[in-house]
Formats: sequence, C-alpha cells, structure tokens
Amino acid sequence: MFQKVLIAEDHGLTGSGLRESLAALSIPEITVAHYCDDALLKIKAALQQGRPYEVLITDLSFKADYKNRNLVSGEELIAEVKKIQPDIKIVVYSVENRIGKIKTLYDNFGIDAFVGKERRDINEIAKAVSQVFEGKTYFSESLKHALRSSENQLELDEYDILLLKLLTKGLKQEEIAQYFQEKNYPASSLRSIQDRLGKLKTIFGAKTPVHLVAQAMERGFI
Repeated sequence: MFQKVLIAEDHGLTGSGLRESLAALSIPEITVAHYCDDALLKIKAALQQGRPYEVLITDLSFKADYKNRNLVSGEELIAEVKKIQPDIKIVVYSVENRIGKIKTLYDNFGIDAFVGKERRDINEIAKAVSQVFEGKTYFSESLKHALRSSENQLELDEYDILLLKLLTKGLKQEEIAQYFQEKNYPASSLRSIQDRLGKLKTIFGAKTPVHLVAQAMERGFI
C-alpha cells in the first residue's frame, strides 16, 4: 500500500473524514493541506527531502478567503504538481458531475481516480486508492450510470472543441471559416463548418448556436 498521501481540501471536517476513510488502509503518513499553494509547497519539500508523496487527493473548488493565492483550483494544483512530479497518483474528490468535465480530467490531466463528493461517497476514497495502488483507474460508483447513459457518450475531437470555443467568443461562421483557413485546419470551408455545427446541434439537442454553446458548457466540454 502507499506510504505517503497528501489531501488538499479546504473544509476541515471533510479533510478529517477523508483521513478517517483511509485509516483502514494503514497508510502511515497522511497530510492535509487547506490551500492549493500549501499543497504544492509540501509536495516540493517532500521531493527535496527524497520522500515524495505518492498520492494527491484533491478537491477541484477552493473557496476564496483573506489569504492571497496563486493557485485557486484543484485543476491548477494538479497541473503544477504534474510538472514537478509526473508519476504522482491523482485522486479527485469533487461535487463535479458533468461527464464532459470529468472526462477532461482523465484525458488532459491524467488523473487516476474520480470520486463524487457526496455524503455516501466519502467511503469510496479507500476503495479508489486501493484500486489506484493496483495500477487501475477508478470512477465513482454514483456517476457510472451517467457515464453509461447514451446522452453522455459524446466523443468530441479537438476540431469540435475549438469550434465551440470560437462560438463562445462571438465569432460568426464566416469568421470561424477564415480562422480555420488561416491556421490550415482541415474542413475549413464555410459549408464544412455549417455541416459540423448541424451535427453538433443534433448531438446536444440544440436548436441554435447559442443553445449549443450553453449545452456544451453545461456538460463541461468547454
């Protein structure tokens, strides 16, 4: 089993609950940091001492208070930690329930486990850590039904995401076509963009570009 785990959680009771949930695994060293900046400093110090943390368990959202912060979210913390310790295992414990957003955490941030932040789910933390120790990835039981749901089986590629992001910036279809042509993107004609937008509207059940963007944002794709 892992020997050294760091928990980044700004709610004291939740941090204590996570620590208690891990007690059954007999992990000898479990540390709690209430700020992302503090968590990053602890990870840096542990690396310098030659005793690195093996697992980071982190929330995604951290409330602002009187303290000045450089890192304000779990995503920012994960990104910085991965730069200095790429092999650290990442377990996210969050209220986030948008499948697109969660999928991005696995695909872009390389997390190893996601556990939903519900009262009943805190007991899953030990199970998730055990699965990660065995070299497996873990996905919260409470969200598996959503992952299996056909409406959430949306596979958007880089082209789709960029197209949606350009729409959020207020670009018209003609302007998007010009942008794609300047960047030498494939399928950069106005007709290609119109066709792709039509397919995306069907996928998301949207009637207008504005509705499409709102649906994509709600599901965490942009």
